[in-house]
Amino acid sequence: MKNEIYEISSAYMSDLKKLLKEKKVSKYDIAHASFRKNNSAWIIQNVNKAKLTITYLCGDTKQFPTYNSLMKEIKIVNKEYKPLRRKFIKRYYKVVNALTKHRATRNKSISNTLTPEQVRMLAQIA
Repeated sequence: MKNEIYEISSAYMSDLKKLLKEKKVSKYDIAHASFRKNNSAWIIQNVNKAKLTITYLCGDTKQFPTYNSLMKEIKIVNKEYKPLRRKFIKRYYKVVNALTKHRATRNKSISNTLTPEQVRMLAQIA
């Protein structure tokens, strides 16, 4: 099953679309959840200004010696968040659109030569 190639059919894509509609999940929600999952090591979940600690999405905490160093770290992370999220979601949309606009072609493209694990990861809702 490691090297088995999963042929994506139009029936599979329509079933996936129905599932996402039933759960009321948009492509953006999936892309944003994927971004948060992939970058959980640097996305801030909680800031404790009294204890000078930052808790990241992955569960790691970081202690700072001074309040100013804590605020610098927060400013840097917040400044990087939006542009990196936009880039990730654009790239994600390219893959999702390639899968949803499935065309039967003779050449092997990314939309019709995915392993079962890759399909599960793309269809997974975080």
